[in-house]
Amino acid sequence: MKRAAQLLLGAVLLGCGASPGEPRPNVILVVVDTLRADHLGSYGFRGDVSPTLDALAAESVRFERCFAPSPWTKPATASLLTSLYPDAHGLTIHPDVGPVKDDGPPRTQALSGQAVTLAEALRDAGYRTGAFVANPWVERSQGFAQGFDRFDDRGASIDTPADGLLSRAEAWLAEAREEPFFLYLHFMDVHAPYDAPKSDYDAIPATPSERVLADREMPEAMVKNLETPAEWATEAMRRDVDYWRRRYASGVRAFDRRLTPFIEHLRERGLLDGSVLVITSDHGEQLFEHGGWSHGLGLFDHQLHVPLLVRRPGGARGGAAVGEIVELTDVMPTILSLAAVRPPAGVQGRDLSGLGSGGVPAGDGVAFGSAAIAQPDLHSVRTPEHKLVMNTRTRRARLFDLAADPGETRDVAAEKADVAKALAARLDAHLEELARARLATDETTLSDEERERLDALGY
Repeated sequence: MKRAAQLLLGAVLLGCGASPGEPRPNVILVVVDTLRADHLGSYGFRGDVSPTLDALAAESVRFERCFAPSPWTKPATASLLTSLYPDAHGLTIHPDVGPVKDDGPPRTQALSGQAVTLAEALRDAGYRTGAFVANPWVERSQGFAQGFDRFDDRGASIDTPADGLLSRAEAWLAEAREEPFFLYLHFMDVHAPYDAPKSDYDAIPATPSERVLADREMPEAMVKNLETPAEWATEAMRRDVDYWRRRYASGVRAFDRRLTPFIEHLRERGLLDGSVLVITSDHGEQLFEHGGWSHGLGLFDHQLHVPLLVRRPGGARGGAAVGEIVELTDVMPTILSLAAVRPPAGVQGRDLSGLGSGGVPAGDGVAFGSAAIAQPDLHSVRTPEHKLVMNTRTRRARLFDLAADPGETRDVAAEKADVAKALAARLDAHLEELARARLATDETTLSDEERERLDALGY
């Protein structure tokens, strides 16, 4: 089965990280919430959107086709930190669409204490561990503090900009210690309500990367759901789909600008070249490609395709690009390999540390998706050529030919019945394997304050 092959591969590639006796590298994991891969210059965006991240990409191995296992934060981040798919770690149900509740306070799933997190694996190997998070879905109450010596989720909300988070992280880094550190940063600057300064909006002209839905008009109800418009936005702008897409891009630029001093700080202190730096996102964002906005409700690529940059100490292998399909579940075993730490039993991701240097192929190149809000039975399997999206309860399936139809607009399941059947069998086998590994989730009650902050995110 796939897991056995992955575990064997992890053992083969374990020597790709630090050698015994060598100082272990620090580890910095940066998660930019809601960041689409195609909105970075290094992934093809045309416009002044991400100079700092692009410079880091030139020093990193860039994975061109990395996919999240879920289109919203809690299940995707749990997969990132545990190397378990949502159907294995169990965080698949949104509190507003789960089982019928009584009249008591809303309850939600929390990450099981049985799950071994990246922080726990590194802490047990002698790392000092710290997290600074701005998303309420990854707070301590949701089970994400496991393994962290310092877990700072103070004021986690849509209103927590990168500047404040980074200043607290820098103070933590200044606490000099002999042991290596693991720093996890989770930012919300790109997430709606797209409130970057006008200067960032103006710095991104109407490039071909944004003017892809020209002359499309936003429904008024959708405009109201996005946010109160900026004071400088005219009524005509508010009605323009491309105005909102540009507002999203301006948020990427604002985050990139705010990250710059922190990266310079790491360089000046010599911490950058002594660290493994991983930059990714938990999920993408639908920008009206299928007539909708936001994320969480479907398994199209625009909600699952995320950037993945892995910068090794000293920028080794910088500039290499990997075209093979990889997943967020692969991040944990890859980091552990680069830190010469053996992964815990049961991880479902793959060690990618050999890629970008002609190393051993990482596997069969597929990505799985699930845990869409309000559609718990919706699952997908993606190969380089096709994607099958299937309701595993009703068995209704759609198949997309990604070479001819990268926007996933035309169902070809009837025309390519053999392909659809083969991918459905592959998905069934995957889900059977996950069912055997599924953990029992914990549960937590949402306070009124937590519910309010989650409502502000649009959930």
